[in-house]
Amino acid sequence: MSRALPLLFERYPALDRHVAWLPLGTFPTRIDTVNVIDAAGRERSVLVKREDLCSETYAGNKVRKLEFILAQARRREAGRLITVGAAGSHHGLATAVHGRACGFGVSLVLFPQPLTPHVADILLMDQAHGAEIRWIPRMELVPLALLRARIAWRAERPYPVAAGGSDALGTLGWVNAGLELADQIRSGETERPSVIHVAAGTLGTAAGLALGLALAGQPIRVAATRITSRLITNERTLATLVRGAAAKLQLAGVDSPVEEAIGMVEIRHGQIGRGYGKVTDEAARAEAAFAAAGLRLDDTYTAKAAADLLSTPADEPVLFVNTLSAAEPRDLVQSGTAAQLPPAVASYLAGERAHASD
Repeated sequence: MSRALPLLFERYPALDRHVAWLPLGTFPTRIDTVNVIDAAGRERSVLVKREDLCSETYAGNKVRKLEFILAQARRREAGRLITVGAAGSHHGLATAVHGRACGFGVSLVLFPQPLTPHVADILLMDQAHGAEIRWIPRMELVPLALLRARIAWRAERPYPVAAGGSDALGTLGWVNAGLELADQIRSGETERPSVIHVAAGTLGTAAGLALGLALAGQPIRVAATRITSRLITNERTLATLVRGAAAKLQLAGVDSPVEEAIGMVEIRHGQIGRGYGKVTDEAARAEAAFAAAGLRLDDTYTAKAAADLLSTPADEPVLFVNTLSAAEPRDLVQSGTAAQLPPAVASYLAGERAHASD
C-alpha cells in the first residue's frame, strides 16, 4: 500500500515547513527475489528493488527526485522546467512526462551519445510529450545552451533542474528511499543485504540512499557502478550531494550522519568500458541474464550495474536497485513524430554526423 506522505515527513514532521513535495509515484516499491546466472555460469538469487514499477506512466529512479523538485518549482510559481542530459537521458524523459502532467513547459538541452534504438525511442517520446529539444553538438556547450534557454523563456519564470535531478533537493527523494528500505528490512519484508548495487551517473540516487540508510541505523554498503566520466561521477560530487541533503534536513533540526553515509558508498569503475552509452560484453550478458528472469535492463545504466553485481562472489545476499522504467510512454508517438524533431536531432537519428561535428 502506498503512503500518503513520504517517510521523511512522518519521521521529521517539521520538514514540511521547509521542503515542498508532491506525489508522482507509488511507494514503497516492492522487493522481489530473482534467480540469475552470474559471470561464472552459476545460478544465484538476487534481491531487486522494483523502482521500475513506481509509476504507470514513467517510472525509474528519477520519480523520487522529481517529487521534491517539481514541488519546489510549483512553490516558486515557475512555468517551465529546463534541464540537461545526453540524447537518451531517462531524466530528460521523466522530466518531460511528469513535468508536462503537472502543467509545466519543459525544455531539454541534449547532446549526442552513441545511438541505439533505445536512445532513438527516448528522443521520439521526448518530442511526443511536448518537450522543447534544444540540441547541442557537444557537452562542453551545456552552460551556454542553458543560459540561452533561460533567457528565451524568461517570461515563464523558468526553473533549472540539475542534470539527473541530482541536487540537494532531488537527493532527498532517495534519502526517503533509504528510510523505506530500512523499514522493509526491519519488518521482515526482505532480508538485510550485505551490499546494494546501483548504477551511478550524477550520483543523487547513491548519495540519498546511503544517507537514508545511515539515518535509519542500517549502514549497508552501496556499490555505485560508474557509467560515465569521472568528471561527473566522483567522490567530491558524492560528498557534495550528501552534505547538501543533510543541510536540507538540518532545517528541520535533523542531525545527519554525513561522514558515515559518504563512507558507505563505493564508486566502482570496472564496468565503464569504452565510455558512456557504449555497450560492453559484460553488460550484454547481464542484460540477457536478467531478461531471462523477467527484468528489462538498458545497456547504458542498469546492465553495467548488473554486470558489476554478477562479477562479485555469491556468498552473501545482495540487492539490485532497478532504476530503469518498465513503462515506456509510447502512446503519444505517432508516424509523424520524427518529422517534428529539430533538424539536427533528425540528422543524428538518421546516423548523419554533420550536425554533431559542427
